[in-house]
Amino acid sequence: MNILKNLSFHNDRPSVCPIQRTDKTNYFAIGLIHNQILKKHTANSPSLLTVLQGELAFFINGETLHLKEFDTYDIPVMVEHEVKGVKERNVFTIIQEK
Repeated sequence: MNILKNLSFHNDRPSVCPIQRTDKTNYFAIGLIHNQILKKHTANSPSLLTVLQGELAFFINGETLHLKEFDTYDIPVMVEHEVKGVKERNVFTIIQEK
């Protein structure tokens, strides 16, 4: 599978591409265009974010983290956060434990 070919970037909402789902993990990619926001939410289980393309502004605990291509970030469980795409096209993956 080619993740980029399976993402359809939208002006009105983030793009999501399922990659793999097992009884232990959920693995998916998200695409954001410039200034597009993945609204505030929490992760219910341990999750690892990996930036594949572009750059993200990751808002958590009153801080802004700037994540660039190939950066990873362990998203804390049950802590509200929000993500914004910085470049023209931004692609990141999330792998969540179940």
